[in-house]
Amino acid sequence: MFRVKLRKADILFSEYIRRKAGWKCEACGKDYSNNHRGLHCSHYFSRSHESTRYDLDNALALCFYHHNLWGHGEGRDLYKEYMIKRLGQEGFDNLTLRANLYAKRDDFSAEMVLKSMLGELK
Repeated sequence: MFRVKLRKADILFSEYIRRKAGWKCEACGKDYSNNHRGLHCSHYFSRSHESTRYDLDNALALCFYHHNLWGHGEGRDLYKEYMIKRLGQEGFDNLTLRANLYAKRDDFSAEMVLKSMLGELK
């Protein structure tokens, strides 16, 4: 399986998504307040899509079970249904468009923005 290397901004983004969700899986509601490692930051469009790598519409806090289920095979249809329900059809279509646009990598700016966003959650 192809893996995209994690960057510092990825770690910050993951923390933001999971904190924003209150350390709960957005699919089943299971609480991971006491087990942060059990909750993942799931990207509907993978991190290889630079244009949506740090897009809030593209990421959910999911438990290992749902991240694994929705990330592969038939589960992708469930993920798509959830995303359309969450964003609406137009929002999902816009996310799909953004995911397929070119975006230049800018780690410095991404880190600065994400640090600021995390600071607002405290």
